[in-house]
Amino acid sequence: MIDIIWEKVKQVLSSRLLPISLIFIFLFSLLVNRIFTLQIVEGEEHSTELSLKYTKTREIKSTRGNIYDRNGILLAYNKLSYSVVLEESTKLTTNEEKNDMLSHLILLLEKYGNTIENEFGIAIDKDGKLYFTVDEKAELRFKRDVYGKKSIDELSEEQKAATAEDVFDYLRYGDKKYNTWFNISDKYSLEDALKIMTLRYAIFANYPKYNQIIISSNVSNETVAAIYENSSTLPGVGIAQQTNRVYNDSIYNSQILGYTGLINSDELEAQPKGSEYNNSDIIGKTGIEKVYESYLAGKKGLETISVNSAGKFLNILERKNPIAGGDVYLTIDDMYQKAFYKIIERHLAGILLSKINNSTDAGTRGTSSKDIRIPIYDVYYALINNNVIDVNAFTEDDATSLEKQVHQKFLTKQEEVLGELGNLLDINSTTVNSSASEEMQDYLSYIYTKLGDADVLITSKKQINNDTTLVSAIDQNDNTYKDYQANKISLSKFLQYAISKNWIDLTKLNIGDAYFSTDELYEKLLDYIKNLLLEDNIFHKKIYKDLVYSYKLSGREICLLLFDQGVLKYNEEEISKLENGTTSAYSFITGKIKKLEITPAQLALDPCSASIVVTDVKTGDVLAMVSYPSYDNNKFANKIDPAYYTKVMNDLTVPSYNRATKQRTAPGSTFKMVTATAGLEEGVLGPTETILDQYEFDKISNGPHCWSTTSHGKIDVTTALEVSCNYFFYELGWRLGGGSAGPNRDQNGLKELSRYAALYGLNRKSGIELEEAEPHISDKDSIRSAIGQGTNNYTPVQLARYLTAVATSGTLYELTLIDKVVDKDGSVILDNKAKSEKLKQVSDTTWNLLHEGMYKVANGSRSSSSYVFKDLPYKVAGKTGTAQESTLRANHALFLSYGPYENPEISVAVVIPNGYASSNAVELARDIYSYYFDVKDKEKLVNGGAILPESDSPTFTD
Repeated sequence: MIDIIWEKVKQVLSSRLLPISLIFIFLFSLLVNRIFTLQIVEGEEHSTELSLKYTKTREIKSTRGNIYDRNGILLAYNKLSYSVVLEESTKLTTNEEKNDMLSHLILLLEKYGNTIENEFGIAIDKDGKLYFTVDEKAELRFKRDVYGKKSIDELSEEQKAATAEDVFDYLRYGDKKYNTWFNISDKYSLEDALKIMTLRYAIFANYPKYNQIIISSNVSNETVAAIYENSSTLPGVGIAQQTNRVYNDSIYNSQILGYTGLINSDELEAQPKGSEYNNSDIIGKTGIEKVYESYLAGKKGLETISVNSAGKFLNILERKNPIAGGDVYLTIDDMYQKAFYKIIERHLAGILLSKINNSTDAGTRGTSSKDIRIPIYDVYYALINNNVIDVNAFTEDDATSLEKQVHQKFLTKQEEVLGELGNLLDINSTTVNSSASEEMQDYLSYIYTKLGDADVLITSKKQINNDTTLVSAIDQNDNTYKDYQANKISLSKFLQYAISKNWIDLTKLNIGDAYFSTDELYEKLLDYIKNLLLEDNIFHKKIYKDLVYSYKLSGREICLLLFDQGVLKYNEEEISKLENGTTSAYSFITGKIKKLEITPAQLALDPCSASIVVTDVKTGDVLAMVSYPSYDNNKFANKIDPAYYTKVMNDLTVPSYNRATKQRTAPGSTFKMVTATAGLEEGVLGPTETILDQYEFDKISNGPHCWSTTSHGKIDVTTALEVSCNYFFYELGWRLGGGSAGPNRDQNGLKELSRYAALYGLNRKSGIELEEAEPHISDKDSIRSAIGQGTNNYTPVQLARYLTAVATSGTLYELTLIDKVVDKDGSVILDNKAKSEKLKQVSDTTWNLLHEGMYKVANGSRSSSSYVFKDLPYKVAGKTGTAQESTLRANHALFLSYGPYENPEISVAVVIPNGYASSNAVELARDIYSYYFDVKDKEKLVNGGAILPESDSPTFTD
């Protein structure tokens, strides 16, 4: 056939009858044929047609590597699933055809419960208004791409200032100044047009163009069948096999492992030049998945194929196979992760139970952190406040009679509150906040804060409507503003004044261009405030709190709601006892907490969180790093579960937050080994020297005092560590500053403390392969800094490294979570070992004294902690710490320890934010050791109910 065609070509070329121009056109067509090969294709019924043969190159995704624990237990792997994919089709030539096809596709996906996963820079809020979904920098990059510029600098001022509605309309309809974009007809609603636009823009932004775009992953078999059945009307749409990331024991490891997801525009922008990533790739979003992306991702393959002019696949011309990602082995032990998480939960529940009382008594809350208590009404309200009880369900069609009754109570109370607020905010009201009831004071204060958060009350200059009109910011030197802050004028008078001073953004009041007097504008503002509150969940929660504390919403009703909403499994006997009063609400709730049927994580009351870091002191490997509470990363990976995502994001305990690496607290007395090291090494304290504890440190004005109400007497450094004598370490802080009242004394002391804190690595991150908060060595008050107060702030993992350096007499590790990375052939491509350095600046004498002091903390006759470890067959050494940060919340509880004392194997750092007293951290650490050294029945240790504290003595606070 080719010979026949070539003969025809020669005839044409030799002909003198054709114009030269036509001969050139023919020659050009031959040149094009280097890409599009002319071919006779046999059709059905033995018919033939002339068609073009195209070649395409497309990537082949690699298989992501697995993640294992140190013992080879599988933690993260891939499961085969199906995804709906999209690519540009040659069959659709007009905008109308493309939009109609995508509309059909979207309806089909939604019919089977699927959502479009592609990110877009614009979304619709609950009021039906368009807004940008990205931050300011990403918004400019989005506009750069929309308006077809090479850089942000090329954007005009008008384009930079374009609103979400402006950009949406430009993409939908085009612009006279520019080329028409998607031309999405008005027959589509705003919501439907946005969905179509999202997919049109994804195709436009897709690079390389031959790649298919994943638009919905992990779809059902019904979805797959529907796509195939409708394939004739869905050109460019297909089904592709995809690996779905799955996590075992996810709750216990999620904050370490992280999760994967479709790459977004910001992440794509951040990739280095020449990167293989495109907007169809799945990448690690957080945790090890993100940090070890380069090992886990593998390398893509390439495939060259031929297709006919209709886009039908013909054959594979060339193939380069992908290389699978490496398998990452962690240093953590999955068994420890699970056990320690459950042990933490048991202890937190026990601490809560020890503080809950059947009254409104909050103890010393607000005046001192010494003896804060938890009223049972706090517990009832906590179940609503942390969304364990879903108040939104009260208005659903299937709401129970109890839910409807409670909602009616809410409506009645809301009307009452709005009525009182209406009187207090009346244009003629002169009632200052402090003269209102305590309940109303809270609402008035909230309204002021809410107006600021909504940018209605302006605190800083801003541009309105992209023009040159600027509203003024509040002048904090203004006398009327000062009068309001001093409770000399009412909120009503202040807001009217704010309007007159142009401190109110009138555009938020939807008044248009009409003229209104100040009084009329104030009435508009009142309407805005009312509507704002009616839609505000926090305002709703405040009403429910008032209902609980006014006894209008009873504890019995709260308990029964837990059954109505499926929080607790239906139990006819328990329900009956609650209804007839046989079981009190107090007994019921505390019983459920004791059994962990209601958890500390659900209540979000102090304490509701904790973290532990267990380190192998011989290697620097982290054996366990547990942060409570946690979340299921399976519901974040691949395709985020929207309902679960919302639940996690609204959870007051912030379960996605890795407290072990990110939550900084004052170290309290656990810092005293730093101060002791500085004192001994700088020669301001002799190894056997004693200091008399005089309780109050009077060498400075307003000097602090020791935690104990009586003197510890004359003590040396080991006993000072044992009894955690604050006075002893105040004296060391004083001496490190030069021992005088000179002007540089404080700064000199801080300098020396900082130098030794840095020696222990407290001036930098721990080395752990995860995102980590920066540590902060105190830069204020050398006397208080010497006992771990001042502005000292460290994460648990940073304290763990410091602790391990003490346990090893000076081996400072860069802690690690990574053991090795192995390729698919079993070859080790990364054999990781924790880096370390030896602290040669510290003498053996100092190390021995530190060890002796820490031994006495856990075993000494004067230590209030020693009884905790009496049943352990191994001796441990440690240091307690209690850090106060507020009189409204309980103190932080810490315990740093290592064991066995004679030949340390592990170090254990325990931090319980707002855990009341260090005794609670000590008892938690004891059970970590018991499990690790197999001292007690492991099953009972892990799976029992709440563990009540063995001591609730205030003297246990140091």
